[in-house]
Amino acid sequence: MGGNISCTQKLAENKYLGELCGKAPIGQNDEFWKGLFNFYLTLDLDEAATGKAVETLIEGYNEQLMENTRESENLDLLLHVFFEKSTVLINSNAQEEKLLNFHVQNGLIIVKNVIKFLCSRFTEEGLHEFLQKGEEEKRIDRLHQLVLQLTDIIIKLPVNDTTMPVHIEALKCCLALLSSQLYREDVVQDSSIFGLFLVEECKDRATILTKVLLDNYLSHNAEYRAPHQEKVPESIVLGLAGSLWNMVTVATGLNDAAEETKPLVVSLGSLSLLLALVLTCHNSRGRNAFKETMAIFQNSQEISVLAAELQTFKLAYNALYERLCDSIEQEPPMLLLYILLHHNVGFRNYVLSRINLEKLVLPILRILHDGSRAQAASNTHHMYLALIAVLILSEDDFFCKIIHETMVRGDWIDPNRPIGEISLGGLTIIVFIQTLKKNVLRTKDRYLHTNCLAALANMASCFKNLSPIVCQKVVGLIETLNKRYVKLVDTVKQNSINDSPESEKSDENLQDDVTVLEEGIRTLLEILNSAISVRLRHNANLIYTLLYHKELFDSFRQHPMFQDLLKNISLVIDHFSTKIDGVKGGSLITVIEEEALIWRMDKLQKFPELKFRYVEDENTIEFFVPYVWRLVYEHADLRLESQKIKVFNAMAIRK
Repeated sequence: MGGNISCTQKLAENKYLGELCGKAPIGQNDEFWKGLFNFYLTLDLDEAATGKAVETLIEGYNEQLMENTRESENLDLLLHVFFEKSTVLINSNAQEEKLLNFHVQNGLIIVKNVIKFLCSRFTEEGLHEFLQKGEEEKRIDRLHQLVLQLTDIIIKLPVNDTTMPVHIEALKCCLALLSSQLYREDVVQDSSIFGLFLVEECKDRATILTKVLLDNYLSHNAEYRAPHQEKVPESIVLGLAGSLWNMVTVATGLNDAAEETKPLVVSLGSLSLLLALVLTCHNSRGRNAFKETMAIFQNSQEISVLAAELQTFKLAYNALYERLCDSIEQEPPMLLLYILLHHNVGFRNYVLSRINLEKLVLPILRILHDGSRAQAASNTHHMYLALIAVLILSEDDFFCKIIHETMVRGDWIDPNRPIGEISLGGLTIIVFIQTLKKNVLRTKDRYLHTNCLAALANMASCFKNLSPIVCQKVVGLIETLNKRYVKLVDTVKQNSINDSPESEKSDENLQDDVTVLEEGIRTLLEILNSAISVRLRHNANLIYTLLYHKELFDSFRQHPMFQDLLKNISLVIDHFSTKIDGVKGGSLITVIEEEALIWRMDKLQKFPELKFRYVEDENTIEFFVPYVWRLVYEHADLRLESQKIKVFNAMAIRK
């Protein structure tokens, strides 16, 4: 087998790649194809620092192929031979045959890298034209054929140890094919390549393809290791799959100092989920069959109640719920959870009926907690989706009730000051207030601010047996907002005295901040009103906290924005102040509890119930398309060209 040589040298000396990219045509039945798909070499697994050289070499091969294939038609023949071999594999009774699987895997790796390169160089229309064969009347649409072949592999080829590499590369090839969207600035524009997944031959596959992808996410989550990544003695004989895989996996292509991401773990399940998300989140002027399918698939453990004319599939909701709970701290599963909670009524109702809701809610709260403590904005999308997931759940009264009856440990909130056992509802309030406080003081994101308050408002009428720390956090947030509000109002007044062009511009921004703070304080006062007017008898600690901060609420009584909301709070403060006068500290809560039981609730003014519903913005496509492609860029191990990506700032991400 000889001594080990460098990766770049082996690639440069690979005569099959050179001939494929050359000017000379290669016959369809030429022995060349057998050699190309069955090429063996000795590979040094410990080679390092060759990324840039390998990347340059790959680009050189692709440039040659792009330049010469119009004359040689070798790329068209490559696709044709690959189609033949993969069709034989799909329809064969010998799907365990390693050599045939190896050939198809090699073909997929080559096609994937060529397609990925062409997508970054051509418009979609240009790519269609470049790959079409024959005269106009008899043209063969190779892209259309490629989509059909790839979906055939994913849907029809059984998954086992032998076929796993083929499935991995087929999924990556689909993502590479759809990656043309990365190189366009207009995310709203429709995609002709995405349309290939919805033409008549493929449209009926949307349902089964979505099911297969979700099944993979549920069942195949062991980290995939390519042959060259396995531990081996001294040297190893590997095929072209290892050669080309190494070409792309050792190349980083990113040298800018930037934020780091978690180590990449690629599995059949993770790639399947990414493809499902790309297809579901795509903006289509017509109907998106993948998005529709994701919204109506049903529980395999229940009898169908869906109209017979609607084509869908069934999946075990319990398995999906458990899998999401186990992986929700990762971004792709969180995006899937958002899609399902927002669009799939059946799954949302299933989640809301769980008696172990803490298994899902706790990791979501951790995301919000960690995000509110982080300095960088790298996890903003993840936080948004976590927040919206809780907001959607909080629209349900049973959820709001059950979380205050479910006890959990909350020591992870602050290891230095452990809070011990606390209700899930109380923990949710703490995390949301923590997020709001950080947002007010630092990020000033109005969207985050509004949705946090909306979720708290939805839960307010179900506040029950709130612990002292939770009550202190609620009132403490009002105190923080009020201090900032008073300071900003004073600044605006001072600027009005100076009366300069600069101060006028500053006043506009300050006035916006003042308005946000006013709305925030008012909403929190509404939340307190809701809690005491419905659950006063179950919230002695909240009454005690209101009494302790009596001066804060006195300052709101004459404020035109807040005074209408102070009547109930003032009644409670005034009444209970008289009842605890002269009572020793240790007996205060007992006295408050006893008095709350006989308090006449009809004395309190009734306000409309606080209920907010999440409504997806019309422009959410501008959020989801760049986001889902950033997830692909970070987690699919495709080694996309960061310098050419336009849909998001890929250069700000170090991999």
